[in-house]
Amino acid sequence: MSMELKILRLDDRVIELRTKGFPLPLLNLIRRYALAKVPSIAVDEVVVIVNTSILFDEVLAHRLAMVPLRSEEAIQRFKAMGIDPEICEKCSSASEEEKPPEDVCKKCFIYMRLEAEALDRELTVYSGDIVSDDKDVEPVYKNIPIVVLAPGQKILLELRARPGRGLEHAKWSPATVAVVRYLVDFQLIEDLCTHCGKCAEVCPRGLIEIVNGVPRVKNPDECIACKQCVMNCPTKAIEIVPRQDEYVLMIESSGVMRPSTIVRESLEILLKELDQISQKVSKWVSEKRVGEAR
Repeated sequence: MSMELKILRLDDRVIELRTKGFPLPLLNLIRRYALAKVPSIAVDEVVVIVNTSILFDEVLAHRLAMVPLRSEEAIQRFKAMGIDPEICEKCSSASEEEKPPEDVCKKCFIYMRLEAEALDRELTVYSGDIVSDDKDVEPVYKNIPIVVLAPGQKILLELRARPGRGLEHAKWSPATVAVVRYLVDFQLIEDLCTHCGKCAEVCPRGLIEIVNGVPRVKNPDECIACKQCVMNCPTKAIEIVPRQDEYVLMIESSGVMRPSTIVRESLEILLKELDQISQKVSKWVSEKRVGEAR
């Protein structure tokens, strides 16, 4: 079967790919790798020097860890340096035996600071107040509230961010949504249709229109197969039928990198792992043949 690929949507946040002939397990792998294995950068350690705010140190650290940090250029730089996120994970290990040498860990971390003080009035501290030593790693959104300081309260924090993967913690997942949905056909049994228009009323996407008293779908590719039209049709004149081997892969980025980059990185990681499996299988077959020859 021939394979077809069409870009339905591509912008700074979302990519939608319409596929035909691609195995569903392959698309699901890309989806899962986008969430779990594509690396990005997030705050991992927070040194609290001063905190007289109402929030506990741990709450502040958690909020800062969940702030999306721009990672596109920095991740490519780390890849060129040969720094593996799995090594960076060990740099944060509590066990001294697992930690790599100090010179290796220094390459993993990016240093940031957050300092704010409320003087005579209440002050809201935002993600945009974080100062980074790396111009390529900064908060994607500047308006995420971190803490509200009352007059006289102050925070002084030192942050260390590093590469990581969603497998380790969700804060390193570059994608917020990654789904594969079926493409379906809207089929009408005209002998049963009473032309009541109920299907058009309940369609959440507004895809069904009534033309000369007959319901028609404006764009079948946008149907999400919720089957509201099927369940609300009084005469059961509608069927939603999945197409064979036709799907839409949709990935939404958190903003840390472009969605097209997330897809490309997912594929690169997948191909690398498949190559490793192929090499191990070839080695095992070769060793088995040598053993049988003896």
